Amino acid sequence: MSNKHAYAVAAGHQRTASAAELILQRGGNAFDAILAAMMMSFVAEPLLSSPGGGGFLLAAGPNQPPQLLDFFSDTPSVPAAEIKQRNLDFYPIVGNFGTRSQEFHIGHAAAAVPAVPAGIFKIHQSLCSLPLNEIAQPAIEAAEQGVLINHQQAYVAMILKPIINATAESKALFSGMNTGTVWKNRQLATFLDSLSRSDHDWFYRGAVAQAITSQGDGILSETDFNSYQCKVRIPLKLTLGQHQLYTNPQPSSGGYLIFEQLKRLKSRHDPSAVLEAMQHADDLKRNPMAEVSRGTTHMSVTDTEGNLASLTLSNGEGNGQVAADCGFMLNNFLGEEDINTGGFFNWQKQQRMQSMMSPTLLLHPERQIALGTGGSNRIKTALFQVLNHLINDQKILKHAIEAPRMHYENGHLDLEPGFDPVDSAQLKKQNPIYSEWHNHNLYFGGVNAVQTGNTVAATGDFRRNGCGIVGVRQ
Repeated sequence: MSNKHAYAVAAGHQRTASAAELILQRGGNAFDAILAAMMMSFVAEPLLSSPGGGGFLLAAGPNQPPQLLDFFSDTPSVPAAEIKQRNLDFYPIVGNFGTRSQEFHIGHAAAAVPAVPAGIFKIHQSLCSLPLNEIAQPAIEAAEQGVLINHQQAYVAMILKPIINATAESKALFSGMNTGTVWKNRQLATFLDSLSRSDHDWFYRGAVAQAITSQGDGILSETDFNSYQCKVRIPLKLTLGQHQLYTNPQPSSGGYLIFEQLKRLKSRHDPSAVLEAMQHADDLKRNPMAEVSRGTTHMSVTDTEGNLASLTLSNGEGNGQVAADCGFMLNNFLGEEDINTGGFFNWQKQQRMQSMMSPTLLLHPERQIALGTGGSNRIKTALFQVLNHLINDQKILKHAIEAPRMHYENGHLDLEPGFDPVDSAQLKKQNPIYSEWHNHNLYFGGVNAVQTGNTVAATGDFRRNGCGIVGVRQ
Protein backbone atom coordinates (compact mmCIF):
# COMPACT_ATOMS: atom_id res chain seq x y z
CA MET A 1 0.00 0.00 0.00
CA SER A 2 1.40 3.40 -0.98
CA ASN A 3 -0.74 5.50 1.36
CA LYS A 4 1.66 7.19 3.76
CA HIS A 5 -1.15 7.48 6.31
CA ALA A 6 -1.59 3.72 6.60
CA TYR A 7 -0.55 1.50 9.50
CA ALA A 8 0.88 -2.02 9.46
CA VAL A 9 0.97 -4.90 11.94
CA ALA A 10 2.68 -8.31 11.78
CA ALA A 11 2.56 -11.02 14.44
CA GLY A 12 2.60 -14.76 15.04
CA HIS A 13 -1.19 -15.13 15.26
CA GLN A 14 -4.14 -13.43 13.58
CA ARG A 15 -5.70 -12.50 16.94
CA THR A 16 -2.43 -10.96 18.11
CA ALA A 17 -2.24 -8.78 15.01
CA SER A 18 -5.94 -7.88 15.17
CA ALA A 19 -5.62 -6.61 18.75
CA ALA A 20 -2.94 -4.16 17.63
CA GLU A 21 -5.07 -3.03 14.68
CA LEU A 22 -8.07 -2.43 16.95
CA ILE A 23 -6.03 -0.14 19.20
CA LEU A 24 -4.67 1.74 16.17
CA GLN A 25 -8.23 2.25 14.93
CA ARG A 26 -9.15 3.63 18.34
CA GLY A 27 -6.46 6.32 18.06
CA GLY A 28 -3.55 4.59 19.76
CA ASN A 29 0.04 4.87 18.57
CA ALA A 30 2.39 2.03 17.60
CA PHE A 31 3.44 1.53 21.21
CA ASP A 32 -0.14 1.28 22.47
CA ALA A 33 -0.71 -1.25 19.69
CA ILE A 34 2.39 -3.33 20.45
CA LEU A 35 1.29 -3.59 24.09
CA ALA A 36 -2.17 -4.73 23.00
CA ALA A 37 -0.53 -7.32 20.73
CA MET A 38 1.75 -8.47 23.53
CA MET A 39 -1.13 -9.03 25.93
CA MET A 40 -3.21 -10.76 23.26
CA SER A 41 -0.28 -13.09 22.58
CA PHE A 42 -0.63 -14.35 26.17
CA VAL A 43 -4.08 -15.58 25.11
CA ALA A 44 -3.54 -16.57 21.47
CA GLU A 45 0.06 -17.88 21.81
CA PRO A 46 0.13 -18.93 25.49
CA LEU A 47 2.92 -21.50 25.22
CA LEU A 48 5.22 -19.06 23.43
CA SER A 49 4.36 -15.86 25.27
CA SER A 50 3.54 -15.31 28.93
CA PRO A 51 3.56 -12.68 31.68
CA GLY A 52 5.92 -15.15 33.35
CA GLY A 53 8.68 -14.68 30.78
CA GLY A 54 10.80 -11.85 29.39
CA GLY A 55 11.52 -9.88 26.25
CA PHE A 56 12.74 -6.76 24.46
CA LEU A 57 11.14 -3.80 22.68
CA LEU A 58 13.00 -1.69 20.13
CA ALA A 59 11.14 1.59 19.64
CA ALA A 60 11.71 4.53 17.30
CA GLY A 61 9.82 7.28 15.50
CA PRO A 62 9.96 10.85 14.17
CA ASN A 63 10.03 12.16 17.75
CA GLN A 64 11.51 9.05 19.36
CA PRO A 65 15.24 8.25 18.90
CA PRO A 66 15.76 4.47 18.79
CA GLN A 67 15.82 2.93 22.25
CA LEU A 68 15.84 -0.64 23.51
CA LEU A 69 13.68 -1.58 26.49
CA ASP A 70 15.19 -4.69 28.10
CA PHE A 71 12.71 -6.64 30.21
CA PHE A 72 14.51 -9.96 30.23
CA SER A 73 15.10 -11.82 33.50
CA ASP A 74 17.89 -11.40 36.05
CA THR A 75 19.77 -14.22 37.72
CA PRO A 76 18.65 -14.79 41.34
CA SER A 77 20.06 -12.83 44.27
CA VAL A 78 21.06 -15.93 46.24
CA PRO A 79 24.76 -16.82 45.78
CA ALA A 80 25.15 -20.06 43.88
CA ALA A 81 27.40 -21.49 46.60
CA GLU A 82 24.57 -21.25 49.13
CA ILE A 83 22.08 -23.31 47.12
CA LYS A 84 21.22 -26.77 48.40
CA GLN A 85 20.18 -28.45 45.19
CA ARG A 86 18.73 -31.54 46.84
CA ASN A 87 15.96 -29.41 48.32
CA LEU A 88 14.87 -27.89 45.02
CA ASP A 89 12.05 -28.69 42.59
CA PHE A 90 14.29 -29.00 39.54
CA TYR A 91 14.28 -31.97 37.21
CA PRO A 92 14.87 -32.91 33.56
CA ILE A 93 12.25 -33.33 30.84
CA VAL A 94 12.86 -34.52 27.28
CA GLY A 95 11.00 -32.60 24.58
CA ASN A 96 10.67 -33.63 20.95
CA PHE A 97 11.14 -30.55 18.76
CA GLY A 98 10.62 -32.39 15.48
CA THR A 99 14.18 -32.36 14.21
CA ARG A 100 15.64 -33.67 17.46
CA SER A 101 14.98 -34.32 21.10
CA GLN A 102 16.43 -32.14 23.82
CA GLU A 103 16.66 -32.31 27.57
CA PHE A 104 15.86 -29.27 29.66
CA HIS A 105 14.86 -28.70 33.25
CA ILE A 106 11.61 -27.53 34.78
CA GLY A 107 10.09 -27.10 38.25
CA HIS A 108 9.88 -24.20 40.71
CA ALA A 109 13.66 -23.76 40.77
CA ALA A 110 13.87 -23.43 36.97
CA ALA A 111 12.09 -20.05 37.00
CA ALA A 112 13.92 -16.75 36.90
CA VAL A 113 12.05 -13.63 38.00
CA PRO A 114 9.16 -12.86 35.60
CA ALA A 115 10.11 -9.71 33.70
CA VAL A 116 7.21 -9.07 31.32
CA PRO A 117 5.00 -7.10 33.77
CA ALA A 118 7.85 -4.63 34.36
CA GLY A 119 8.15 -4.25 30.61
CA ILE A 120 4.43 -3.57 30.25
CA PHE A 121 4.48 -0.84 32.90
CA LYS A 122 7.67 0.77 31.54
CA ILE A 123 6.48 0.76 27.92
CA HIS A 124 3.15 2.25 28.95
CA GLN A 125 4.71 4.89 31.17
CA SER A 126 7.28 6.09 28.65
CA LEU A 127 5.75 5.58 25.20
CA CYS A 128 1.97 5.08 25.22
CA SER A 129 -0.96 7.46 24.78
CA LEU A 130 -4.01 5.41 25.85
CA PRO A 131 -4.96 4.13 29.34
CA LEU A 132 -3.51 0.69 30.05
CA ASN A 133 -6.89 -0.85 30.84
CA GLU A 134 -8.14 0.22 27.40
CA ILE A 135 -5.06 -1.31 25.75
CA ALA A 136 -5.59 -4.57 27.66
CA GLN A 137 -9.32 -4.87 26.89
CA PRO A 138 -9.04 -6.91 23.64
CA ALA A 139 -6.90 -9.53 25.42
CA ILE A 140 -9.20 -9.61 28.45
CA GLU A 141 -12.26 -10.19 26.27
CA ALA A 142 -10.48 -12.88 24.23
CA ALA A 143 -9.40 -14.73 27.37
CA GLU A 144 -12.98 -14.70 28.68
CA GLN A 145 -14.68 -15.66 25.40
CA GLY A 146 -11.98 -18.00 24.11
CA VAL A 147 -9.79 -18.26 21.02
CA LEU A 148 -9.95 -20.91 18.30
CA ILE A 149 -6.83 -23.08 18.45
CA ASN A 150 -5.08 -23.33 15.08
CA HIS A 151 -2.73 -26.02 13.84
CA GLN A 152 0.38 -24.07 14.85
CA GLN A 153 -0.68 -23.67 18.48
CA ALA A 154 -1.79 -27.31 18.69
CA TYR A 155 1.61 -28.37 17.36
CA VAL A 156 3.41 -26.33 20.02
CA ALA A 157 1.19 -27.93 22.69
CA MET A 158 2.09 -31.36 21.34
CA ILE A 159 5.86 -30.87 21.51
CA LEU A 160 5.56 -29.32 24.99
CA LYS A 161 3.26 -32.07 26.26
CA PRO A 162 5.79 -33.33 28.87
CA ILE A 163 5.74 -29.86 30.46
CA ILE A 164 1.98 -29.41 30.17
CA ASN A 165 1.49 -32.73 31.96
CA ALA A 166 4.09 -31.97 34.65
CA THR A 167 1.56 -30.60 37.17
CA ALA A 168 -2.19 -30.90 37.65
CA GLU A 169 -2.58 -27.13 37.33
CA SER A 170 -0.71 -26.94 34.04
CA LYS A 171 -2.52 -29.95 32.63
CA ALA A 172 -5.90 -28.47 33.55
CA LEU A 173 -5.01 -25.16 31.91
CA PHE A 174 -3.37 -26.27 28.66
CA SER A 175 -4.39 -29.88 27.87
CA GLY A 176 -7.40 -28.80 25.79
CA MET A 177 -5.30 -27.03 23.15
CA ASN A 178 -6.33 -29.09 20.13
CA THR A 179 -6.90 -27.83 16.60
CA GLY A 180 -10.41 -26.47 16.19
CA THR A 181 -11.24 -26.20 19.89
CA VAL A 182 -12.07 -22.94 21.66
CA TRP A 183 -9.63 -22.31 24.52
CA LYS A 184 -10.67 -20.02 27.36
CA ASN A 185 -8.60 -18.66 30.24
CA ARG A 186 -10.73 -16.72 32.70
CA GLN A 187 -7.96 -16.62 35.32
CA LEU A 188 -5.71 -14.82 32.83
CA ALA A 189 -8.55 -12.41 32.03
CA THR A 190 -8.84 -11.51 35.72
CA PHE A 191 -5.06 -11.17 36.04
CA LEU A 192 -4.81 -8.85 33.01
CA ASP A 193 -7.72 -6.75 34.25
CA SER A 194 -6.02 -6.29 37.63
CA LEU A 195 -2.61 -5.62 36.08
CA SER A 196 -4.04 -3.02 33.70
CA ARG A 197 -5.45 -1.02 36.62
CA SER A 198 -2.31 -1.27 38.75
CA ASP A 199 1.39 -0.38 38.77
CA HIS A 200 4.83 -2.00 38.99
CA ASP A 201 4.60 -2.61 42.74
CA TRP A 202 1.28 -4.42 42.42
CA PHE A 203 3.08 -7.30 40.73
CA TYR A 204 6.58 -7.11 42.20
CA ARG A 205 5.63 -6.42 45.83
CA GLY A 206 2.11 -7.83 45.95
CA ALA A 207 0.28 -11.14 46.22
CA VAL A 208 1.64 -12.69 43.00
CA ALA A 209 5.26 -12.16 44.04
CA GLN A 210 4.51 -13.42 47.54
CA ALA A 211 2.91 -16.60 46.20
CA ILE A 212 5.91 -17.38 43.99
CA THR A 213 8.56 -16.59 46.61
CA SER A 214 6.77 -18.63 49.30
CA GLN A 215 7.54 -21.87 47.47
CA GLY A 216 10.11 -23.63 49.64
CA ASP A 217 11.53 -25.69 46.79
CA GLY A 218 12.23 -22.71 44.54
CA ILE A 219 14.99 -20.09 44.42
CA LEU A 220 13.31 -16.73 43.93
CA SER A 221 13.07 -14.36 46.90
CA GLU A 222 11.41 -11.05 47.71
CA THR A 223 14.72 -9.36 46.86
CA ASP A 224 14.55 -10.71 43.31
CA PHE A 225 11.11 -9.21 42.81
CA ASN A 226 11.68 -5.98 44.73
CA SER A 227 14.87 -5.13 42.83
CA TYR A 228 13.77 -6.04 39.31
CA GLN A 229 13.51 -3.17 36.80
CA CYS A 230 13.10 -2.86 33.06
CA LYS A 231 16.30 -1.30 31.66
CA VAL A 232 16.50 1.23 28.82
CA ARG A 233 19.56 0.77 26.61
CA ILE A 234 21.13 2.47 23.59
CA PRO A 235 20.66 0.05 20.67
CA LEU A 236 23.54 -1.43 18.75
CA LYS A 237 23.90 0.52 15.47
CA LEU A 238 25.35 -0.34 12.05
CA THR A 239 25.44 1.89 8.93
CA LEU A 240 25.51 0.21 5.51
CA GLY A 241 25.31 2.80 2.73
CA GLN A 242 22.02 4.62 3.16
CA HIS A 243 20.74 2.01 5.59
CA GLN A 244 20.92 2.42 9.35
CA LEU A 245 20.32 -0.69 11.41
CA TYR A 246 19.49 -0.87 15.12
CA THR A 247 19.19 -3.99 17.25
CA ASN A 248 19.54 -5.49 20.73
CA PRO A 249 22.90 -4.55 22.36
CA GLN A 250 24.97 -6.36 24.98
CA PRO A 251 24.60 -8.18 27.30
CA SER A 252 22.54 -10.04 24.70
CA SER A 253 24.39 -11.68 21.84
CA GLY A 254 22.07 -12.04 18.86
CA GLY A 255 22.30 -8.48 17.54
CA TYR A 256 26.09 -8.50 17.61
CA LEU A 257 26.22 -11.75 15.61
CA ILE A 258 23.71 -10.48 13.04
CA PHE A 259 25.76 -7.35 12.45
CA GLU A 260 29.02 -9.32 12.22
CA GLN A 261 27.48 -11.46 9.46
CA LEU A 262 26.30 -8.40 7.53
CA LYS A 263 29.71 -6.75 7.78
CA ARG A 264 31.37 -9.94 6.56
CA LEU A 265 29.48 -9.88 3.24
CA LYS A 266 31.40 -6.85 1.90
CA SER A 267 31.13 -6.86 -1.93
CA ARG A 268 29.46 -10.28 -2.25
CA HIS A 269 26.04 -11.34 -1.04
CA ASP A 270 25.29 -14.56 -2.95
CA PRO A 271 24.32 -17.77 -1.05
CA SER A 272 27.95 -18.91 -0.92
CA ALA A 273 28.99 -15.61 0.69
CA VAL A 274 26.04 -15.85 3.08
CA LEU A 275 27.22 -19.28 4.25
CA GLU A 276 30.77 -17.94 4.73
CA ALA A 277 29.37 -15.14 6.89
CA MET A 278 27.41 -17.67 8.97
CA GLN A 279 30.55 -19.75 9.44
CA HIS A 280 32.36 -16.60 10.58
CA ALA A 281 29.64 -15.88 13.14
CA ASP A 282 29.85 -19.45 14.38
CA ASP A 283 33.61 -19.05 14.82
CA LEU A 284 32.95 -16.01 17.01
CA LYS A 285 31.23 -18.27 19.52
CA ARG A 286 34.46 -19.21 21.24
CA ASN A 287 32.43 -19.10 24.40
CA PRO A 288 28.95 -20.62 24.10
CA MET A 289 26.37 -17.94 23.45
CA ALA A 290 22.90 -17.69 24.88
CA GLU A 291 20.29 -19.22 22.61
CA VAL A 292 16.83 -18.34 23.87
CA SER A 293 14.48 -19.98 23.09
CA ARG A 294 12.07 -22.48 21.62
CA GLY A 295 9.12 -20.70 23.22
CA THR A 296 9.52 -17.34 21.44
CA THR A 297 7.32 -15.06 19.36
CA HIS A 298 7.70 -11.68 17.66
CA MET A 299 5.43 -8.78 16.68
CA SER A 300 6.02 -5.54 14.77
CA VAL A 301 3.89 -2.38 14.38
CA THR A 302 4.11 0.92 12.53
CA ASP A 303 1.47 3.64 12.85
CA THR A 304 0.29 6.55 10.69
CA GLU A 305 2.85 8.88 12.32
CA GLY A 306 5.81 6.70 11.32
CA ASN A 307 6.50 5.25 14.78
CA LEU A 308 8.08 1.77 14.75
CA ALA A 309 7.80 -0.92 17.42
CA SER A 310 9.62 -4.27 17.26
CA LEU A 311 9.03 -6.66 20.19
CA THR A 312 10.27 -10.20 20.87
CA LEU A 313 9.05 -12.32 23.79
CA SER A 314 10.04 -15.67 25.30
CA ASN A 315 8.90 -17.96 28.07
CA GLY A 316 11.57 -20.57 27.43
CA GLU A 317 9.65 -23.82 27.33
CA GLY A 318 7.87 -22.94 30.58
CA ASN A 319 8.62 -24.60 33.93
CA GLY A 320 5.37 -26.56 34.30
CA GLN A 321 4.18 -24.33 37.14
CA VAL A 322 1.13 -22.10 36.78
CA ALA A 323 1.19 -18.87 38.80
CA ALA A 324 -1.56 -19.29 41.39
CA ASP A 325 -4.96 -18.06 40.10
CA CYS A 326 -3.23 -16.07 37.32
CA GLY A 327 -3.64 -18.34 34.29
CA PHE A 328 -0.06 -18.33 32.99
CA MET A 329 3.02 -20.53 33.26
CA LEU A 330 6.33 -19.28 34.61
CA ASN A 331 9.52 -19.40 32.53
CA ASN A 332 12.24 -22.05 32.87
CA PHE A 333 15.18 -19.77 32.03
CA LEU A 334 17.28 -21.21 34.90
CA GLY A 335 16.69 -24.69 33.47
CA GLU A 336 17.84 -24.00 29.92
CA GLU A 337 21.34 -25.29 29.26
CA ASP A 338 21.71 -22.87 26.34
CA ILE A 339 21.51 -19.88 28.69
CA ASN A 340 23.32 -21.38 31.67
CA THR A 341 26.52 -22.07 29.77
CA GLY A 342 28.58 -22.35 32.94
CA GLY A 343 26.29 -25.06 34.30
CA PHE A 344 23.11 -24.91 36.36
CA PHE A 345 23.19 -22.93 39.64
CA ASN A 346 26.51 -21.39 38.68
CA TRP A 347 25.51 -17.80 37.93
CA GLN A 348 26.77 -14.44 39.09
CA LYS A 349 23.94 -13.13 41.21
CA GLN A 350 21.55 -10.40 40.03
CA GLN A 351 22.93 -10.16 36.50
CA ARG A 352 20.76 -9.61 33.43
CA MET A 353 20.61 -12.91 31.57
CA GLN A 354 21.75 -13.05 27.94
CA SER A 355 19.46 -13.74 25.01
CA MET A 356 19.62 -14.35 21.27
CA MET A 357 16.40 -12.34 20.81
CA SER A 358 17.05 -9.44 18.44
CA PRO A 359 14.21 -7.03 17.66
CA THR A 360 15.62 -4.94 14.81
CA LEU A 361 14.95 -1.73 12.85
CA LEU A 362 16.15 -1.03 9.30
CA LEU A 363 15.95 2.68 8.46
CA HIS A 364 16.36 4.09 4.95
CA PRO A 365 15.24 7.44 3.46
CA GLU A 366 12.58 5.63 1.38
CA ARG A 367 11.48 2.86 3.76
CA GLN A 368 11.67 2.08 7.46
CA ILE A 369 11.21 -1.52 8.62
CA ALA A 370 10.64 -3.15 12.02
CA LEU A 371 11.36 -6.87 12.15
CA GLY A 372 12.32 -9.74 14.40
CA THR A 373 11.84 -13.48 14.84
CA GLY A 374 11.57 -16.39 17.21
CA GLY A 375 13.75 -19.43 16.67
CA SER A 376 16.40 -19.96 19.36
CA ASN A 377 19.90 -19.93 17.83
CA ARG A 378 18.34 -19.61 14.34
CA ILE A 379 17.39 -16.01 15.17
CA LYS A 380 20.81 -14.72 14.16
CA THR A 381 20.80 -16.46 10.77
CA ALA A 382 17.12 -15.90 9.92
CA LEU A 383 17.29 -12.15 10.47
CA PHE A 384 20.68 -11.90 8.77
CA GLN A 385 19.30 -13.51 5.60
CA VAL A 386 16.16 -11.35 5.53
CA LEU A 387 18.26 -8.20 6.03
CA ASN A 388 20.64 -9.29 3.28
CA HIS A 389 17.71 -9.71 0.89
CA LEU A 390 16.35 -6.28 1.83
CA ILE A 391 19.65 -4.35 1.70
CA ASN A 392 21.76 -6.10 -0.92
CA ASP A 393 19.21 -7.93 -3.11
CA GLN A 394 16.71 -5.05 -2.86
CA LYS A 395 13.81 -7.46 -2.44
CA ILE A 396 10.41 -6.27 -1.31
CA LEU A 397 9.50 -7.23 2.26
CA LYS A 398 7.28 -10.20 1.36
CA HIS A 399 9.87 -11.77 -0.95
CA ALA A 400 12.71 -11.21 1.55
CA ILE A 401 10.79 -13.14 4.22
CA GLU A 402 9.51 -15.91 1.95
CA ALA A 403 12.90 -16.61 0.34
CA PRO A 404 14.44 -20.00 1.27
CA ARG A 405 16.78 -19.99 4.27
CA MET A 406 19.75 -21.92 5.49
CA HIS A 407 21.21 -22.28 8.96
CA TYR A 408 24.79 -23.11 9.93
CA GLU A 409 25.76 -24.20 13.43
CA ASN A 410 28.70 -26.20 14.80
CA GLY A 411 29.79 -27.49 11.40
CA HIS A 412 26.31 -28.55 10.24
CA LEU A 413 24.34 -26.86 7.43
CA ASP A 414 20.53 -27.03 7.18
CA LEU A 415 18.93 -26.07 3.86
CA GLU A 416 15.31 -25.22 3.12
CA PRO A 417 13.97 -26.16 -0.33
CA GLY A 418 13.90 -23.49 -3.01
CA PHE A 419 17.55 -22.62 -3.59
CA ASP A 420 18.78 -22.44 -7.16
CA PRO A 421 20.28 -25.90 -8.00
CA VAL A 422 23.66 -24.34 -8.87
CA ASP A 423 23.74 -22.45 -5.53
CA SER A 424 22.59 -25.53 -3.64
CA ALA A 425 25.38 -27.65 -5.17
CA GLN A 426 27.96 -25.02 -4.26
CA LEU A 427 26.69 -24.80 -0.67
CA LYS A 428 26.95 -28.57 -0.25
CA LYS A 429 30.47 -28.50 -1.68
CA GLN A 430 31.43 -25.76 0.79
CA ASN A 431 29.97 -27.68 3.72
CA PRO A 432 29.72 -31.45 3.17
CA ILE A 433 27.90 -31.99 6.47
CA TYR A 434 24.37 -30.90 5.70
CA SER A 435 20.66 -31.74 5.87
CA GLU A 436 18.17 -30.97 3.13
CA TRP A 437 14.65 -30.20 4.33
CA HIS A 438 11.70 -31.25 2.18
CA ASN A 439 9.53 -28.31 3.23
CA HIS A 440 9.72 -24.89 4.81
CA ASN A 441 9.72 -25.23 8.57
CA LEU A 442 9.34 -23.20 11.77
CA TYR A 443 12.87 -24.41 12.60
CA PHE A 444 14.12 -21.59 10.34
CA GLY A 445 12.41 -18.86 12.38
CA GLY A 446 9.27 -16.78 12.06
CA VAL A 447 10.14 -13.28 10.84
CA ASN A 448 7.21 -10.87 11.32
CA ALA A 449 7.89 -7.44 9.84
CA VAL A 450 6.24 -4.12 8.93
CA GLN A 451 7.32 -1.31 6.64
CA THR A 452 6.45 2.39 6.43
CA GLY A 453 7.70 5.19 4.17
CA ASN A 454 7.03 5.33 0.44
CA THR A 455 5.25 1.98 0.75
CA VAL A 456 3.42 0.54 3.76
CA ALA A 457 3.57 -3.26 4.06
CA ALA A 458 3.24 -6.09 6.57
CA THR A 459 4.34 -9.72 6.31
CA GLY A 460 3.82 -12.51 8.83
CA ASP A 461 6.11 -15.48 8.27
CA PHE A 462 4.19 -18.43 6.81
CA ARG A 463 6.62 -20.80 8.55
CA ARG A 464 4.91 -20.01 11.86
CA ASN A 465 1.43 -19.15 10.61
CA GLY A 466 2.19 -15.44 10.94
CA CYS A 467 -0.27 -12.69 10.07
CA GLY A 468 0.31 -9.29 8.42
CA ILE A 469 -2.30 -6.49 8.32
CA VAL A 470 -2.19 -3.14 6.51
CA GLY A 471 -4.99 -0.62 7.00
CA VAL A 472 -6.00 3.04 7.14
CA ARG A 473 -7.29 4.63 10.31
CA GLN A 474 -11.01 5.36 9.96
